[in-house]
Amino acid sequence: MDKIELSKHIKQGDTFYTPYTDPNGLGATLSISSWANCWLPEFLWIGLIVKKQGRKKGLESLYHIIEDLKRDDMAIPQLSKIFELSGEQQKKYWSIVTRYVEGNILLPLTVVITPDINETFYDFFFDFSMSVDDNISELLDIAKETNRFHDELSTDICFIVDWFYVLKGKLHISSEIDILPTALSEYYKHNHKDEVMRAYRPIIRSTFQGLCNLDCSKEFSERIWKVLGKISECNPLVIVWDEEASMDFYKIANQTIEYFSANNEDKKMESKYAVIMGMTCYIYKIYQEIVEKQMQNGIAGRILFRTMLETYINLKYMMQQESEVSDIYERFKAYGNGKYKLVMAKLREEKYTVSDDSQIDEKIMELIVNEDMDEAFVNMSVGYFDKTGVRTKFHKCGEDELYEIYYEYATNYAHGIWGAIRESSMLICDNPAHTYHCVPDYHMDQNLRSVLGDCEMVMKKTFDAIAAYIELPDFYTI
Repeated sequence: MDKIELSKHIKQGDTFYTPYTDPNGLGATLSISSWANCWLPEFLWIGLIVKKQGRKKGLESLYHIIEDLKRDDMAIPQLSKIFELSGEQQKKYWSIVTRYVEGNILLPLTVVITPDINETFYDFFFDFSMSVDDNISELLDIAKETNRFHDELSTDICFIVDWFYVLKGKLHISSEIDILPTALSEYYKHNHKDEVMRAYRPIIRSTFQGLCNLDCSKEFSERIWKVLGKISECNPLVIVWDEEASMDFYKIANQTIEYFSANNEDKKMESKYAVIMGMTCYIYKIYQEIVEKQMQNGIAGRILFRTMLETYINLKYMMQQESEVSDIYERFKAYGNGKYKLVMAKLREEKYTVSDDSQIDEKIMELIVNEDMDEAFVNMSVGYFDKTGVRTKFHKCGEDELYEIYYEYATNYAHGIWGAIRESSMLICDNPAHTYHCVPDYHMDQNLRSVLGDCEMVMKKTFDAIAAYIELPDFYTI
């Protein structure tokens, strides 16, 4: 399916709906179902015949089976519906199938269609000499080959199901639709590599969807997957990202910070200098921790990168605003002291208590809050600094890309949103019987793509932002 452009989404409230999910349009009636989860188990027997007999012979055998079943008014493709027939009818059904198909072809299904699911099928195909492991392996192979609706074998299954409905008279083809009758009569004659199949496959699948949307048992499919899932192991896959070896910029950044510490004596008493260089050092210390503690491929690296971004944008925003707000740096310090005071006051008044082992030290907080003035004159704010939201600051600073891509992405990690959890802490299970579910990364095997390149980018932006106020060293030529 083609990707939908952002401009084609419909915004309602704080949600962007696709044209398919718009609650005032198609979304009001749309019912979404999964080929693998809802439909495939019903037709695994068809897939086994095509795969094990070979495509040409398998399709021919199934066509003859459908014709014979039609004579007995039993042209039903869904296993769940076949199992609703009487015991004698079921025996007749599978007797017709085995006129054209060896019993060992459907034998693997007996590892999931146990007597408690359907005794007739089990008794008809079960063989005590069978290898359970081999049959499980065959089922996993067929499930993997047909897991996606657009797979070639999946489309072959759809073709046979379409013919079930054609031969029992439940699929009526309009004379205005030229390609469908041609596709149904010519499909089996062509290999999937033939160019004409690019036109036939979509019409075969769309016809199947129209027939089977309301004609399959989700409960039956769930039961089959549950049984197969229990008797097969998870196979979690890990994406391994290599660490980046180059530390060239980190060395330059370190030397640049050393240069700042040895110069700018004329500015060191200014509040502006304290704030600008304090924030620069804060950004650099985060970068340093990521590098030296090798956090670049982990969750913490992404969370720290987001903090680098937010600190940088506050710094750039204040430098941009200082011509209009002369005391903006003092305001920034007072805002931060108020944030500390709020926590300290609640502890002091014993609204809450923290352990002696806690990271929070009330005495240090009190010292910081009272550093510039007595806390009696320090206000407390629960909003954004300068009453300006983060998004607005990025926009005013001309850093929309930083916000819309990097900050939005990293925020998923800072707030524990599912996308971040899935990428960092869940592994895909490469077992089609488990419908490729996610497995918690209990052993911490999954690493992430390095944040070092993005950290360098923010560090460079920080140096560029302060260059108009603090002279950069001659060796800084990045």
